[in-house]
Amino acid sequence: MPDPSFTLQLSQNKYLAPSDDRMDVVLTVRVGDAGVPAAGPPPTAELLLVDCSSSMDWPPTKIEAARHACRAAIGSLRDGVWFGVVECTGRARLVYPSEPPLAVAGERTRHEAKAAAAELIAGGGTAMSTWLDLALDVFRKTPAAIRHAVLLTDGKNESDRAGALEAALERCRGEFACDARGIGDDWEPRDLQRIASVLRGSADAVLEDAELAGDFRRLVERAMGRTVPDLRLRLTTMPYSRLRFVKQVFPTEVELTAQCHTEGSAIELPTGAWGDELREYHLCLDVEPGELTRYEDRLLGTVTLVAGEPVGEQLAVVGYLTEDLALSSVPDDNVARVTGQAELGRAVRAGWDAFERDDRVTAAGEWGTAVRLATELGNAEVLKRLGRLIDVADDGTVAIKDGVRPRDGFSLVLGSTISAYTGAPVPAAAPPVADGAPRECVHCGHKARPTAKRCGHCGEPFEAGAPS
Repeated sequence: MPDPSFTLQLSQNKYLAPSDDRMDVVLTVRVGDAGVPAAGPPPTAELLLVDCSSSMDWPPTKIEAARHACRAAIGSLRDGVWFGVVECTGRARLVYPSEPPLAVAGERTRHEAKAAAAELIAGGGTAMSTWLDLALDVFRKTPAAIRHAVLLTDGKNESDRAGALEAALERCRGEFACDARGIGDDWEPRDLQRIASVLRGSADAVLEDAELAGDFRRLVERAMGRTVPDLRLRLTTMPYSRLRFVKQVFPTEVELTAQCHTEGSAIELPTGAWGDELREYHLCLDVEPGELTRYEDRLLGTVTLVAGEPVGEQLAVVGYLTEDLALSSVPDDNVARVTGQAELGRAVRAGWDAFERDDRVTAAGEWGTAVRLATELGNAEVLKRLGRLIDVADDGTVAIKDGVRPRDGFSLVLGSTISAYTGAPVPAAAPPVADGAPRECVHCGHKARPTAKRCGHCGEPFEAGAPS
């Protein structure tokens, strides 16, 4: 098998107005040809964390769906993968194997684990911190380069003491990845979103119990397909620039600034394990424009990939100070896209918050905005999830459907972080300067060319028909 190929592409509008104090860039990271290396797949460990609290017993299809999903996931494990099943209630108990270390997947151990999963019984509370702490303890006793867990719950984290989940997540940060799923209609999507964000996984709702087994199988197979254990982004800045934030923006939006650490003179961001895949990151630098020389390129920073050692080329983040609004006020296409995705997520979540307050007028308005933004961005997944809650008339009027299930709302909220990828187009030539006075953004005061549709500084759209 060939060695993996690593590609880093950078999108930015390098032109800065004298009043600008930030530079936004989008980094597109591709890993290709990440097949099984000649030496064999990297050591991998998989844990299934299954909520067995008393609420899983009603309706009984939930606990049966969980048992079936465990058996499906176990059946998909390749030989040699370390694995285990954890019964999760007000405490966590390793049910297969009965104690560490984890079992090694083979015909016998898969059969035994399926039998153990079939005996899972609902009863007890919900304390997610204990589930994660047990996973951390077991993973640390396993010599696996790639560690992954699937967590399923149907309830709120009511048996945990205050702050326990956050503390457990900090202990687990960087130790393993975790995908989280909620089943039924009585769980808290914010808990799952926190878990997925810190542990570099995904969070979603199970809309139908019968879909759970296929979802578990896909999550486990995707984890086993990762063959690059740890890929990092390495960033250097200049005396007149510094990192403001970094977010993953594709395939899902995740705030990552807190996960950066200083490595010598550089800043490094661990991104976890990779297979053949593409991810995008929104990186924002604070810039001191007074330190830049006008009308020439100035280096603001560099970024490269590190997989044990630097791989691929090093790219430069450049700034060019100018007073030409036709240059500085036009956002890069990819930067505008990820800014629009952030606004889409805000509208989706604001709509759900209003719906939970029984303010259906505000909810319909926010979701109408979300439909418009998702359509502009080509985000078919968010449009599909919105379609479970609302109907949109030909004139754009939004009506909330009757009988909305909480799980459909949870699916929409968690799906609000899912973004669309439309490629990294070659930047178009700057448009000519239009006649008229510059537009001034009401949100940040930044001035833009008269025909601008979106502020190039904060990303907020200009209102249609608003005066310049």
